[in-house]
Amino acid sequence: MIETEAAERAALPEWFAHVAEDQEEDAAALHQAAGHPDLIECRRTADLLVDFAQAHTDEEADGWALDAMLRVIQCAYAIVDGATEEAAECGRAAKGERAAMTLDRLESEGPAATAAERLVALDRETYELLQWYAGPWPVEWLLPPAKNGQGRVIRPRIVVLFTGPGGLTHGILRILRANVDIVGVDLDRGAVATSTAAGHRTIHADVTDLDPEHPCLQHVTGIALTPPCQAYNPSGLRKGHYAGAIELIERTVLEAAAAAGFCPVITTGGNVAPGCEDGYAPRSRMTWDEVREPLAELEDARAGLMAEVVIWPLAMLARGGSVEWVAVEQSSALPARIEAALMDRLSEAGWHTTEAFTLDAVDYGSASHRKRRLMAAYRGERPFVDLTPTEPFPVTTFAEVVGWPAGRNYLTRGNRPVDPVTGRAKGGSSRSADLASTCITATAYGWTCAETGERITLEDISRLVGLPGDYPAHHVGRGRGIRNLTQQRADIVCPMVAAALFGRILGDPRWEAKTRAYVENLYRPAKVEEGGQSLLQTLFSVVV
Repeated sequence: MIETEAAERAALPEWFAHVAEDQEEDAAALHQAAGHPDLIECRRTADLLVDFAQAHTDEEADGWALDAMLRVIQCAYAIVDGATEEAAECGRAAKGERAAMTLDRLESEGPAATAAERLVALDRETYELLQWYAGPWPVEWLLPPAKNGQGRVIRPRIVVLFTGPGGLTHGILRILRANVDIVGVDLDRGAVATSTAAGHRTIHADVTDLDPEHPCLQHVTGIALTPPCQAYNPSGLRKGHYAGAIELIERTVLEAAAAAGFCPVITTGGNVAPGCEDGYAPRSRMTWDEVREPLAELEDARAGLMAEVVIWPLAMLARGGSVEWVAVEQSSALPARIEAALMDRLSEAGWHTTEAFTLDAVDYGSASHRKRRLMAAYRGERPFVDLTPTEPFPVTTFAEVVGWPAGRNYLTRGNRPVDPVTGRAKGGSSRSADLASTCITATAYGWTCAETGERITLEDISRLVGLPGDYPAHHVGRGRGIRNLTQQRADIVCPMVAAALFGRILGDPRWEAKTRAYVENLYRPAKVEEGGQSLLQTLFSVVV
């Protein structure tokens, strides 16, 4: 026992001796905690940093090594005292530092054709370390993406927060056929299962639980956010419109700008305070959890998720990221003050070009109305591609989608007494099927033909919102989940609108032709088939 503790003392570097008040007590703790996985991880990282400090004689390297050694002692005492969470946190921090050092080494070894080539050459242990470090993001996102001869990223990386079942991603990948690398995030397990089944990479997580300064986000080109709209929609309780809610969100995004270090400093007389040379005050010491904490006071927590529109891109930029654009989809009834607060914070942080549009999905070929507010901010010049169609898209009626003859009505609120004066069901639930559908809601699974009682199917609902009829549909939970599945369809970003917006953002002037080809194939496939091979070839050439 005595000999072992003496060995533990001898293992401490000489330059570390002066910081240990009681080396014998430290050595005893190290001996008692020996073999614990967290302590092993701490010591492993400390050894690496001590070696690094010895090879690089500078104060910063010495400081890193000293901090690592202190963490070894802290972890040992935590293990001895039974503070398992503290010990685990020490282990995670040490492992993260080791992963970061490994990543730095890989990047310093020179460029490779692709991140995949670098990863494939790694030994299993190193690969698993980096995979852990990257989680929950793709491990290849730790490394820079490949660029062409002009220095442009060949396959830009895009993050989609609140991605739902994947409508926005479907528009980018299946309509535009854009060569991009997209990862979505959503909290709803069913929506994640649906999106994954559709072939999209999707992470199941609460957006507010993830780290917006994660190292995997340094090379992301753009971020799209589609927060829940129920707190702002006229059909809801509109708690996001309360004056107190608006003021709270405004204050939160201001705090977010300060936490990221993008709070502008106004100088007088040409004097600039130390640390403010770039025009911003130094970062506040607030964590992102602390920034979000006041939002818990909101009566509808979903309203506060609009703050993520500022938190994520500013945090990514503060971490040294290269995010170039931000895109947002929200209710057309979003309060103007909230929109202004978001765009002002982004503009102050360098996204100098901002714009907003209110678009209806019907105007982009959808068979159902869906009016939404779309916002975008760019660090470069305003995009040159117009998202206004050159001519109106053909109107697709409700009856065409569900296969009904002309002249029928559909009921959106069940069977109700008919008003003898108007001939329509009382309560405004009867609508003509010879027009485009009203906005799809979670209750659309109960919509029926006023004449026959025939109920529309989930396949009908999918096509009404702009998805293929066979688009995956997964429910996680009890029962059939038909309402949950319909809600997924009701929540999507219309793929055709997504194609227009991202055609503009990504600079694709052919977005309209591609969208028209998609709409024709979705709603009028018989005409495409009747047109023969030449028409199919035309559509294929447009899409590809």
